[in-house]
Amino acid sequence: MASREHPPLPESVRHGLRAIVFDTNSFPRGGLDLGLLQEWAQRALDDDFEVWVAEPVLWELAEHAAASWEAWRASTNRARKSMQAAGLRIPSDDPYSSRAEVMAAVDTSVRSLAPSVRIIALDGDLAVEALRDQVQIRPPAKKKSDVKTGAADSAWIRQVLRAADNDIDSFVIVGADADVYEAFQGWNRPKPHMVPLHALQGTLFVLEAPSDEIKDALVRFLQSVVGQRLEAGRTPDEDLILGDVAVLTELVDDWEDDQIRDVELGRIRAVVGMNGVKISRRGLVTAQVFLLVDAEYSGWSIDEDGTLVAHSSSMPQILVRDVLGFTLDGGAVTRARSETGQATTLRADNHAYSDPSDALVELIDTLRLIPGAEDDLGLMADTGSITYSNGFDLTLEVEHGGGDPHWTATFTLSREEWSATLEVRCEWDSLRVPYEEPDLFPAYVLTSDEAYAQNIPAEWAPAAWAINHMWPPEST
Repeated sequence: MASREHPPLPESVRHGLRAIVFDTNSFPRGGLDLGLLQEWAQRALDDDFEVWVAEPVLWELAEHAAASWEAWRASTNRARKSMQAAGLRIPSDDPYSSRAEVMAAVDTSVRSLAPSVRIIALDGDLAVEALRDQVQIRPPAKKKSDVKTGAADSAWIRQVLRAADNDIDSFVIVGADADVYEAFQGWNRPKPHMVPLHALQGTLFVLEAPSDEIKDALVRFLQSVVGQRLEAGRTPDEDLILGDVAVLTELVDDWEDDQIRDVELGRIRAVVGMNGVKISRRGLVTAQVFLLVDAEYSGWSIDEDGTLVAHSSSMPQILVRDVLGFTLDGGAVTRARSETGQATTLRADNHAYSDPSDALVELIDTLRLIPGAEDDLGLMADTGSITYSNGFDLTLEVEHGGGDPHWTATFTLSREEWSATLEVRCEWDSLRVPYEEPDLFPAYVLTSDEAYAQNIPAEWAPAAWAINHMWPPEST
């Protein structure tokens, strides 16, 4: 279902759609995601429309890739010199020798996606008009620090309009760039249809709730990738591809480290939730997924004598949230890929609360992430129960105390003659509270003695624990 902020496009637009148009800003951080473009090219082929990339956009994407290659080469050269000085074997050479080669490779890769991806060549007269827009600062051109910009935006927008025969209802622009709206307004044209990448699926296609069997297939697939290592957000067989994450260095809080670099997601530890499952009329299933993943990083710390010491370490318990599109074949999931090309992360460990009642409310709220009851949660207070669509019952009993623990929550999961329990406690952590200002720092923490919860933050343990029992990994 589309959000209120981005409701479904009018039926006339969805059924008369000729193309979705990708701009540089359509992709996370303005860098080309070829796999994402391929995915939408396949959907375009299935639903009888095209993906358009105007030539100036392709040039800009190629230049951004070349800039990334230059940054990588500079970092690699420093590492090669250090390895050479240490007498180590130097890795193989870079396959590219220049920026021009990188840009040519990007150009070739994108053009190879034809016919579903159509590169809209720039006409000469429109190039002249775009240059004039920039020189004379006509919309969408503008001045930034006395530098005139905007010719590239003007060129691709003008070319898309010509390719669409000036029919604004025949295409949708992927993104949320205010400059695009300003261009259409400056040219006295109606406002174009523009949708951010994360909302594109919901606005283009009618979405419905899938069957319980499909939900089961999704969770079983996610359970099958637990324990696998991620390389650049991908499992070894690339059956799971997560979106790019924000700068992970911000999650490292080791005060001894003066410089942190090369922080990457590592091994998938657990599935801690899934909700918002929807299926389109052509059978594409999407869901919001929550995974617990380790992170690995390297950095420098200062020794006692003032020298820099290189080190590497792991950072457990990173929560990754992403919206995935799942490919099914014969009722089984064969592949899952980020719908938006961008995932979010947070440090899931070392969390504390200012009030024990807030901790309990948030703990109960995580039960919404267990598939099968997210729309009808019965547990809203100290006691209650949920009956899931797959036949499991989950009950909660909370015992309040006057000291430590402040409360103890006992979760019982059962089905027929089988049952299991998980206990989570709320305790006061005096080490978090400075003597001078004891009331200014959160110090109520959640703990659990269960073996399963030792590597999973207690806040997320009930959902992960229940999922692991409801959909046990095949190896067990």
